[in-house]
Amino acid sequence: MTFDRRRVIQGGMATAILPWWGAGYAAAATGTCGLAIGTYGLPNLTVLEAIKLVAEVGYDAIEITVFPGSSGDPNGALSTPEARREIRDALESSGIRVSALMADLKPSESDEKHLEQLKELRDLVEMAKELSPENPPLIQTVLGGKVWEESKDLFRDRLANWNQILADWKGYLAIKPHRGNAMSTPTQAKQLLESLGNPRRLRMTYDYSHYAFRGEELSVARTVEEALPVTDYIAVKDAVKKGGKVRFALAGSSGTWDPAEMIAAFYRGGYRGDFCCEVSSQIWRNDPDYDPIAATQSCYSAMAKAFETAQVPRD
Repeated sequence: MTFDRRRVIQGGMATAILPWWGAGYAAAATGTCGLAIGTYGLPNLTVLEAIKLVAEVGYDAIEITVFPGSSGDPNGALSTPEARREIRDALESSGIRVSALMADLKPSESDEKHLEQLKELRDLVEMAKELSPENPPLIQTVLGGKVWEESKDLFRDRLANWNQILADWKGYLAIKPHRGNAMSTPTQAKQLLESLGNPRRLRMTYDYSHYAFRGEELSVARTVEEALPVTDYIAVKDAVKKGGKVRFALAGSSGTWDPAEMIAAFYRGGYRGDFCCEVSSQIWRNDPDYDPIAATQSCYSAMAKAFETAQVPRD
């Protein structure tokens, strides 16, 4: 596999005049948004069991975690056409969509690892089409790294090749700023995307829990305004500060920030994609009393109320 980064960048610039949402298309035709939750916080359930639970609670969509060893592992539990067809049938019969595939693609300095990731990305795009042929979900990931200035050039060069895979195989990818990673703010994500020519198939995942407690310049209002033009997907969880450390919490559980403000701001700005509740591994790995069903219900109650407060229609 060889790639010409200039060709990739020019390809991205050529499509920049199209609508800024790529896979934030799920409900665009009807002017609604969707409420989803991911299987990341349901580690002991199969994807089929998760779909049943999520549908019964009342969500509009589900995000499937595709990490190695997870219930959605494309080389494990969902490696066969039969298993993927079973998931597709379950989605259709339950009436919910698959909003995204949550991957773990971190750009590597190793050329060998990079080639492996290109194949992994291509396979995930194909998996997305198999699970939902009419409306394939996007893929979302964090990028890792520790220091922005030391990582941004590597990110640019590796993502240029990733974008060519997306263009060739007609997939969508959203990269998420993470408070513990090199890319941790919408500003940095925008800089990275601009360096690639703002390709329409490669955009950003917004998650305010990674900006909370980081100063007024990273308020809900300011981050939404900055992120809006490049956001294809939105993850939602809460954040609390204890003993000087920020810990993640269930969506809408702490009152640290107002999810209704975020929902309303994105909707006013034209976003018509999904808002996906994410249950951090800080919760389900470390709390011996963690109840996945109760967590799923709690997130739904808080976010359904936030949608009502924001007066944003759902699917």
